[in-house]
Amino acid sequence: MTKRVTVYDISKRLGLSPSTVSRVLNNSSLISTEKKELILRTAEEMGYQKRAIKRQKGRAIINIRLFLPKTQFSYIHLFYDVAELIEGIQHGFGETRVNIITSLNDGDLSLFDSKKLGDIDGCIFAFTKPSDALEELLEDRSVPFILLNRSNPEHNYVLVDNLVGMDALVDAMYKKRGESLKPCYVGFSKLPSVSEQREMGVYKGCVARNIPFDREKDVIMVDSLTELREKVLPAIEKYSYNGVFCFNDLMAVSLYQTALRRNWRVPDLFSLTGFDNSPMLQLLDQRIDTIEFSLLKLGKEAGMWLNGRIINRLDNAIQKALEGDYIVGETI
Repeated sequence: MTKRVTVYDISKRLGLSPSTVSRVLNNSSLISTEKKELILRTAEEMGYQKRAIKRQKGRAIINIRLFLPKTQFSYIHLFYDVAELIEGIQHGFGETRVNIITSLNDGDLSLFDSKKLGDIDGCIFAFTKPSDALEELLEDRSVPFILLNRSNPEHNYVLVDNLVGMDALVDAMYKKRGESLKPCYVGFSKLPSVSEQREMGVYKGCVARNIPFDREKDVIMVDSLTELREKVLPAIEKYSYNGVFCFNDLMAVSLYQTALRRNWRVPDLFSLTGFDNSPMLQLLDQRIDTIEFSLLKLGKEAGMWLNGRIINRLDNAIQKALEGDYIVGETI
């Protein structure tokens, strides 16, 4: 009996990852034309035959697995409301009945073997990414998945445009302080991919307006909120920063309160911004200038795309950046 040629056989011959080969064989438009042609040609030469995947279009309920970061990244839950995300996903599916199963992205592949939960029709990775093994499993089973607030050139994703958001904050601060603006960016090392994008937004915004900004000296990275007192306040004193762009609202609120304990007035001494428009901003007597980060919109986009793939059998890719709204406060 002739052995069936698999995705893994093709990937081994070409020296490519099984997930990349699988994406091409499943008609993904995210792979370069040259690589796609090579994979398809090799698959034909090797006699590859695509395995038939049963799609239960008429099923009463669609099962979606929502992956969240592991517990070691619990600070994620301080920034975002998962209930809002789930509501957005449900809105995205419209009239389609959807069962959303939440899981920690801890590398456990046995989740997909559970008969009690039924077949998984699609996956959403919120603030996290699949491991190589999980990605290959999903591709092999033709299970569509999408990343939220994470990006990869070969993946489907929806995120908030950090560059545009930070540029809006830089513009507002520049209009307030003009050429006297001396800014710094306070980043968060535990979320490097997002922090780096927001840092780049500050940098590009400053370059566009001829505002001096040194990415070595004027970027202050912290691992925790306690480091704001230890690292950021001394830097403000040492370099006379009068504009502070924080990674997010939680950091901005903490810095605001820490400054008040020193009797430093905001924005008299320095202007301050956050990012995300978190509900925690309502705790302060002054409204911090920020950018709206809508989990509802992210979830809705993910739900609409998965609904199209699962119910309508669409092959469209999605790599989308949503522009957040600038929420005017009183700290610039």
